[in-house]
Amino acid sequence: MMKSVKERVLFRVFRIGRYHAWAVLAFLILLTGFGVYYIRDIPLRSSFLDLLPRDDPLINQYRENEQYLAQSNYVAILLTVPSDLPEEERKTTLLVAAERIAELLRQDPEFTDVRYLQQISPRIPDQYIHLFRLDQGEIEQIKESLRAAQETLAGRDTPALLPSGETLGAVYREISQRFNDALYSGGLSAGIDSPGLAEIKEDLVALKTLNDGVRHAIDGIDDLPKATAAVEALTSIFTPAADTETQREPSPFFSRDKTGLLITAQPRYPSGRGVAYSKLVMEKIEDAVSEADPEKLGVEVGITGTYAFNAETNVVINSDMLLTTIISSIGVFVILFLAFGSIFYSVIAIVPLLVSVVLTMSWAKLAVGGFNLVTTFLPALVLGLGIDYAIHIIARYSEERSKGSSLNRALYSAVLHKGEASFFAAATTCLVFVGLLTARSRALFEMGAITSIGVMIAFLVTLFLIPALITLAHHLLHFRHPEHVASHAARLSGFFRFVTGKARAIFVIVLVLTFFVTFQAAQTSFVFSSTDLVPHVESQDVMNDILEHFEGSPTGLGSFFTFYASTEAELKEIVSHLSENDLVEDIRSAEGILPVNLAEQQKMLNELNIENYVDQLGLLEESLDERSAISAQIRALLAQFALLQYGASLNGRVDIAMLSDEIGAQLRDIQLKINSLDAERAKNDVSSLRSALENLNANLEELRDLPPMETLLRDILLAYPEGIRTRYLTPGGEFIVQARVSERIFDDDNLEKFDEFASSFSDDHFGMPLASQRLETYMKRDFYISTLIAIALIIIVLWRSLRGWIRTLLAASPLVLGYIWMLGGMRLLSIDFNFLSIIISPLLIGIGVDNGIHVLHRTMEERALNPDGAIERGTSATAVAVIVTSLTTMLVFGSLLIARTPGLRLLGTSALLGIGFSLLFSFLFLPAALRVEGGRRV
Repeated sequence: MMKSVKERVLFRVFRIGRYHAWAVLAFLILLTGFGVYYIRDIPLRSSFLDLLPRDDPLINQYRENEQYLAQSNYVAILLTVPSDLPEEERKTTLLVAAERIAELLRQDPEFTDVRYLQQISPRIPDQYIHLFRLDQGEIEQIKESLRAAQETLAGRDTPALLPSGETLGAVYREISQRFNDALYSGGLSAGIDSPGLAEIKEDLVALKTLNDGVRHAIDGIDDLPKATAAVEALTSIFTPAADTETQREPSPFFSRDKTGLLITAQPRYPSGRGVAYSKLVMEKIEDAVSEADPEKLGVEVGITGTYAFNAETNVVINSDMLLTTIISSIGVFVILFLAFGSIFYSVIAIVPLLVSVVLTMSWAKLAVGGFNLVTTFLPALVLGLGIDYAIHIIARYSEERSKGSSLNRALYSAVLHKGEASFFAAATTCLVFVGLLTARSRALFEMGAITSIGVMIAFLVTLFLIPALITLAHHLLHFRHPEHVASHAARLSGFFRFVTGKARAIFVIVLVLTFFVTFQAAQTSFVFSSTDLVPHVESQDVMNDILEHFEGSPTGLGSFFTFYASTEAELKEIVSHLSENDLVEDIRSAEGILPVNLAEQQKMLNELNIENYVDQLGLLEESLDERSAISAQIRALLAQFALLQYGASLNGRVDIAMLSDEIGAQLRDIQLKINSLDAERAKNDVSSLRSALENLNANLEELRDLPPMETLLRDILLAYPEGIRTRYLTPGGEFIVQARVSERIFDDDNLEKFDEFASSFSDDHFGMPLASQRLETYMKRDFYISTLIAIALIIIVLWRSLRGWIRTLLAASPLVLGYIWMLGGMRLLSIDFNFLSIIISPLLIGIGVDNGIHVLHRTMEERALNPDGAIERGTSATAVAVIVTSLTTMLVFGSLLIARTPGLRLLGTSALLGIGFSLLFSFLFLPAALRVEGGRRV
C-alpha cells in the first residue's frame, strides 16, 4: 500500500536523524554556536512606551507626553540621617557627607555639574528671599498673622466706624440736631407717605448701622493686642530690617525636617544615549559613594533619576529573564527525571530545548531587534512549549523498546505517531501566535512574531535531534541496560477506569458547575495600567521619598490630566478653571510650591485698607477722651427717640416706631459698654495698633511696588534641584499643571465632558484617562480578534487532523472548560485582564489544545487495535507525557511569579489557572465525554 505524503515526510525525517546523526548534530552545533555569538549583545528594550500601539494620534500624543516629561537628564543622590539626632548634628553630618561625594564627582570629567546648594536667582527681590528659608513654624505664623490682621481690618463685614471723619461725640451731636429738626418741623404729622417720613427712616437705618459698627469696635478693643502682635509679626516677616543685609549665599537643599539633603549631578551626555551609558554613569556614582563611605557617618544613600531608572530597569529585565530561564531549565530537568526515572532521557530531552532557546533568541534579534518588557520571558516559554514534543517522542520510543522493538522500529514508530500529533500541536500553537500579528499593540505583535517561529523551531529541532542523539548514544555508549522509562500507566489505569465508570455523572456535574462558573467568568473586565508594564525598582522609592520630604507631595496614584502653560498668567488661568470643576481632586503646579501661597498672601496684604483703618483708630482714640460728652449725647438721643417712637405710633408708622425702639436699645448698650471701659488701657491698645499699622503700611509701600510673586515662578523654580523642578517646568520652559481627577471620570460621559471643559481654556493638554480608555479599547480588540483567530485556526487544524467535528469538539473540550474556569478563578482573585495578561487567551488556546490532541490521537490508535478498553489504555499511555508537559509549562509561568514586572506576575497567575484547569479536565472530563459518546465516531 502506498504511503501518504505525511508518512513519507516523517519517514525521511526518521532516516535523516537515524542515518545522518553526525551531520545533524554537527549542523545544529554550528548553527547554535553562530546563534550564541549573534545574541551575545541582544538588545533588551526597557521602555514600556515601546509596547504601545503605533499610528494612533492619541497614543502617539501619550508617548510624546511621557517622553517630554522624561527629558530631564540628571542623577539625584538622597542623603538621609536618623531623625532622633539633634538638628544641628543632622545638618553638619549631611553637609560633610555631601561635600565628600560632590568633591569626588567633580573630579570626574563625566559630570559637568554637581551641586547640593540652592542658588537663588538675582531677579528675586530681597524682600522675598527670606521667605524661602522659613521653617514650618514660621510659615504657620504667617498664615495666622494674616488671618488675624485681615479679620481685624475687615471689621466682620461692617462699614467704616466713623465715615464722617469726626469723633463719636461729634457724630452723635449732628444726628441729634437732624432729628430735632425733623421732629419740630412736623415731619411725623405730614402724612404716612410724605417725603419727610422717608428721609427720617433713611436716617434711622443709617444710625442703626453706625451703632452696629460702634458696638463691634468697642467689643474688639480687648482683641487689639492680638491684632497688634499679628501686624508686628507681618512687619518683621515681610519686610526685613533695612540695616540687615540680605544673604544671597547658596544654601543647602535640606528636607523640611532636616533629615535629608539632596545632591544633583549632571552627566556629560543625556540618558537617551543608551542603557550602556546609563550603566556607566551609575557605576561612577556608586564608586564615588563607596569611596566617600558615608555609612561611617551614619548616612544612608539613595540614588534616582533617569539614568538610575534606565540602568536598574535593564538589570531587572536581564535578571528576570535569566532567572526564569534557569528556573525553567532546572525545573524541567527535575520533572523529566521524576517522570522518566532516567538521567539519560532527561538530558536527551533538554538538549534540543537549549538549542531551540538559542535559535529563538537569534530569531528575535533578527526579526524585531531583540526583546521588550513583555517578551523577555519567551526563552523560558519556548522551554515549556518545546519540551512537550521531546517528552511525547521519548515516551513513545521507550514504550516501543520495552515491547522488544528494535532501535530502528522504535525510533520510526515514535517519529511517525508522535511526530504527526506533535506537528499538529505545534502548528496549532504556531498559528495561534500568528494571530497576534493582527494586534495593534507592539508588544503582542512582537510576541506573535517571535513565538510563532520559536515553537516551530523547537518542534523541528526536537524532531531531528532526538533520533540523532539516541542513535549516537546507542552506538557510542553501548547501552547494556534496558532502554525504558518509568512506567506509571498501570497505576493510572485504575483512576481512568473509575472516571469512565462514573462517566455520565462526571460529565453532568462538570457541565453544571461550569454553567455557574460562567456567570463569574463573564464579569472579568479589562483595565489598562502603565504601572503593570514597568518593573518596580529602588530608584522609584527614592524619588517618592524626595517628593514627599522635600516637596510635600509624593507621586501617588490616580488618573491625571496634564496641562502646559507658556506664561505665568496662563498657568494661573488653568489652575483657576480646574479649581472650579468638581471632578478635580488635586492640582499640582508651580504655584503649590510657593511658601504659604505667596501670590495669595501678597494680594491680601495689598487689599488691606490700612490707611483708612489708621484714621479710624485715631478717631476712636479721640473718642475715648470724650466719654462723658458721648454719654450725655446718648442720653439726649434716647429722649428724642422716645418722642419719635411715640409720634410714629400715633401716626400709624409702626415700622419707624419699631426701628426707633431697636436704636434705643443699641444706644443704651453702647452707653453701658463705654462707661465700663478701662479708658487708659483701651487708649494704649488702640495707640499701639495704630502705630504698628503705620509702620507696616510704610514698609509695605516697597512691597506693593514689587512684581507679583507669580511672575517670578520661573526664577523660583530654578532654585530647586532638577528632580523636583522638572515636575513643574519642562526643559523647554513651559509650566506643567497636573490635575488628578476622580474615578467618576469614567462614569457615563464624564470623560468626554471633562475633555471639552479642558479644551475650553487650554490648547495644550493631555489626559491619561483618554489614553487609558483608548488602550483598553485596543486591549479588547486585540483580545477578541486574537482569540477568534486562534479558535478558527484550531478548529480547522483539529478538523483536518482528527477528521471529524465530534472529535474536534472532544479534543477542544478540556481547553474550553479550562478557559472558562480560568476566567472564574481570575474573578475570584480580583484579577482583571491587563495589557499583558490578554495574551493568555491565545496562549492558553495554543497550549491547552495539545493535551486533547495527544489523548484523542492515542485513543483512536488504541481503538483501531482493540475497541475494548481503548479509552482507558489511550489516556493511561499518554497521561504521564501530558502531565509532564503541562507541569513543565506551568513551571515556566510559575517562574513569572517572582518577576518584578507586575503585569508578568498577573500573567503567570492567569496561566497557572488556565493550564491547571485544562490539565484537570483532560483527565476528568475528556475520558468521561469519550465514554458518553460511546465510540461511535471516535
